[in-house]
Amino acid sequence: MKHFDEITIQKYIDNELSPEERVAVEMHLETCEECKKQVENQRVFSEKVKDSLDGFVPDDIKIPEFKLSYQPKKTRTLRIVLISSLSTACAILLAFFIIKGVKNEPEKNDAFDIYDFITIEEYDANKPMTEQLFTYMENNI
Repeated sequence: MKHFDEITIQKYIDNELSPEERVAVEMHLETCEECKKQVENQRVFSEKVKDSLDGFVPDDIKIPEFKLSYQPKKTRTLRIVLISSLSTACAILLAFFIIKGVKNEPEKNDAFDIYDFITIEEYDANKPMTEQLFTYMENNI
């Protein structure tokens, strides 16, 4: 027959077992004298420990009332404001990119326009730029 360990017995004494576990322990205790003795010894020991600790703790303990110094924020309101702000920002960005994408003509930057049309056929690092062979191409943008 399987006997219970000290932890299970202590949980039984302290009423910390589930109802199913408690019934199993009580059924076992009806038939097992060894476990009955162990439960009784554990119960006596637990009471002695509790009684010895009573001398360290005064009976008139006063616990001060705990008060919050601030009102906690309502997280639901904060969440709604955050979601609505993010959705508004997304709508503005989406509208910007849609309007920006409607233009068929890319923006021209005068400083770089000429490089869109020029290719260098054979570049020689030893020749000056004025003597390089350039070919002009149509920009297919």
